[in-house]
Amino acid sequence: MTSSPPPQPTSPPPSVPFTLTAPTFTPYTPGSYSSTVIPRRPAASPPPPPSQSVGQRTPSGTQQPPGSTRSTETKNQSQSSDAAVSSPPSSYRLSSSILPFAGTQFRSQSAPSPPGAPAAPSSLATPAQSPPSGGAPSQYQLHNTFAPKQQQQQQQQQQQQSHQVSSLNPSKLSQPAPQFQYSSKFEPPQFHFQSPSTFSTTLGPQTPLKPPSAPLAAPTGSTRIQLALDYGTTFTGVAYLSVPASRKDSELEALLDKIQVIQKWPPNQEMKKVPSQVSYSLTPKGCKQWGYDIDDNSLVLKRTKIQLEEVRERVEELRTLGELINRLRMLNLTRDEVRKNGVPKHLGKEPEAIVKDYLDKIADMTAKEISEHIGKKVLENIVIDLTVTHPAIWSDRALNSTFRAVRAAFNADRFPQLKNISFVPEPVACAHYTLREAWQTDEVQFNRNDCFIVVDAGGGTVDVASYKVLSIDHVKKQIKLEQVGEALGDTCGATCVDKSFEVWAEQKLGSEDWERLMSEGVQDSATGGHSIVRPNLRRLQDKFTPIKHQFDGKDNKFAWPIQLPRNANIGATDDASRAQSGALRVTAEDLRAMFDDSVERTLYLVEQAVELIEIVERLEVKKIFLSGGFAQSPYLFHKVKEFGVSHQIDVQRGDDCWIAVAKGAIIKSLGVYTDKPEFVKPCPRHYGIKVRRPFASYEQHQRKDVDVDAQGNEWATDQLRWFIQKGDGMFPNKSIVVTHECNFSAKLSEFPAYQSKRTSLGTSTPAPVFREIVFVASSRDEAPTRLDATDKVHEEQISLKCDLTKVPKSNIQEIGDKKTGKSLKFHVKVEIRVLQKVVVKITSGGNTLVTQEIDL
Repeated sequence: MTSSPPPQPTSPPPSVPFTLTAPTFTPYTPGSYSSTVIPRRPAASPPPPPSQSVGQRTPSGTQQPPGSTRSTETKNQSQSSDAAVSSPPSSYRLSSSILPFAGTQFRSQSAPSPPGAPAAPSSLATPAQSPPSGGAPSQYQLHNTFAPKQQQQQQQQQQQQSHQVSSLNPSKLSQPAPQFQYSSKFEPPQFHFQSPSTFSTTLGPQTPLKPPSAPLAAPTGSTRIQLALDYGTTFTGVAYLSVPASRKDSELEALLDKIQVIQKWPPNQEMKKVPSQVSYSLTPKGCKQWGYDIDDNSLVLKRTKIQLEEVRERVEELRTLGELINRLRMLNLTRDEVRKNGVPKHLGKEPEAIVKDYLDKIADMTAKEISEHIGKKVLENIVIDLTVTHPAIWSDRALNSTFRAVRAAFNADRFPQLKNISFVPEPVACAHYTLREAWQTDEVQFNRNDCFIVVDAGGGTVDVASYKVLSIDHVKKQIKLEQVGEALGDTCGATCVDKSFEVWAEQKLGSEDWERLMSEGVQDSATGGHSIVRPNLRRLQDKFTPIKHQFDGKDNKFAWPIQLPRNANIGATDDASRAQSGALRVTAEDLRAMFDDSVERTLYLVEQAVELIEIVERLEVKKIFLSGGFAQSPYLFHKVKEFGVSHQIDVQRGDDCWIAVAKGAIIKSLGVYTDKPEFVKPCPRHYGIKVRRPFASYEQHQRKDVDVDAQGNEWATDQLRWFIQKGDGMFPNKSIVVTHECNFSAKLSEFPAYQSKRTSLGTSTPAPVFREIVFVASSRDEAPTRLDATDKVHEEQISLKCDLTKVPKSNIQEIGDKKTGKSLKFHVKVEIRVLQKVVVKITSGGNTLVTQEIDL
């Protein structure tokens, strides 16, 4: 029999401010001069939330920082504050949005069923009736599946009429207008994390991995879903597992046999992974324009993940800007042309935005798969933990961009109960799965202090991780591991072979024929700085891929033909050295040359890992495990085995190595005899300072704010520049550190301290000369761009006073002449560090001018 739904609450539970708990933070030692702090309004303590039934959650309130009282500034202080000049941007942005996405919030409140509403259908779990006297909420109960059929039909009809489900507000992505800055000096703010390097893990008893023969039953209220996302450079995989929380750790090992992998992708592909590619081209065929389902004549964006890591130099940015202007001038943007082909959207998108668009599709398919396989109401009622994998060499900037894109795609609209997001390096996840598979088949026997290496060879990167066995129990088949050193990695995956093939084909055809082949049938070929694959190149790569997969390195007089597209009109009369009968001929020698760069760099990584173990640990490497999609290459496997033979190391390759990272992430996230990864938290507020920028009418600067310096340059004052965005990833035990260089200006006649130092060495200590930097924290989703747009409810302001007499002479620049008047420019550096607290420090030449600490 079914239980009645919980009673409807009379009022919604109060919002709870976002807080983080962490070990005690040791603040910086304050400088010589204290700062003037504009205090925050004390916040009232929220009442404790009422007890809730299973299936409801208290919405996490957005942190509303208390207001502050802004003190009256003197005219001199106001002018000097505006002298803190913002450094140039890190790049000329082509996007309609310069700043990263404002992360969407995980907010949802499931409305309970109205009093007297009938129970849900028998295939779903419903919350049990709440205790009458405020007791703990009871767990979800399964409906009686043996109820009479007629009774079940009546219940379903009644529920369709009366049962209501609350709708969720869609998350919004804040994208401020573009802002261009100009300067003769290019110095982007430095964004990085700082953290210790430790790793320890264990693996437990091994059982075979077999998918269940039938869909899983609807889970109880104590169930959690572990979800793993392996977003790769060339392919993406998703794995998931329904885990009852009541299971003991010793029982969780058996559940690993039930790890599911999404294998149905549009249009009708049954594969364990889907291509990491998307297109913004219009299609008359109605294709989905992502993954496997992309129109043959579309421009395809590939390898976008690698662009998250790239930091292009200013010359490259200017080249991209010039290309964009030239292509926009050449575009035929008439009404008929726009209706037919559309405006190329990729030109105005940053890599993070493109990754987010692609992950939107992945998130939709994931939600659909879980709903169909486990239950329709699962996403609304069952807590989900998401584990995201990343390359070992991923920079802090790329990690943060990945977190923002994942959080925007796997938002509260699609996954109302998604609670936590964690990150795991790809070689770590791969090692957990690979070692478990090896133990399962009894193909390897380890002893204490044995060492092994895992090589995760993927499409874009090759990552190598080394491990030492700390302890082992052969009876219980439990093993405890310790990572040796840092994981190594390089961008030498399978895409390197593809790039070598493109270079080879262009050399075969000649630059003129190659360019004609690539531009055939393409209305616009501008890349906007992205990795674009044109239609004819896609056709060539599709013909080359099976040749690449089967190449084993053996000498073969046979040449594989690669047929050129029919519309190319190339090769009809050419000799055999170029193209013959409309086809390119690739030999074994050609293929070895295409593989050489990737294979040599992979072997170099393996050799570094071996030397690290032998020199640092003074131990021998017993085994090398080769995994990942590129590991399926017979030629790469052959070359790694040759290396193993020469070093007396056994080399082994897994059977299911293509999906090893996704499944290994599930194993790692469960904590089955292993350390669980810590969760990544979104930054609760924006953090930045007040600056002045070069005046530009297109940035909506106002004339009333214009300040003209001694050289006649116009500056827009009271502008805000945000260095850390709300929603940025706060990774475990890692400080977010941003540095920004700026300067103050003062007339030489107004700074007697500098004149006295120049004329006499015996003068007394000069009187302090203060200038201020205004630090601002904002809790808004879309931060203001001007200081006068702030208020005391959403923003907190702190005035940091700097004594310019503490600036070293090496950081003081004398500018101007007698005609225009001589001035002094004082160079300082602003550092914002975010961990358990926010610490703002202003230094110059190693001297600390002022330090201030505030709450998150």
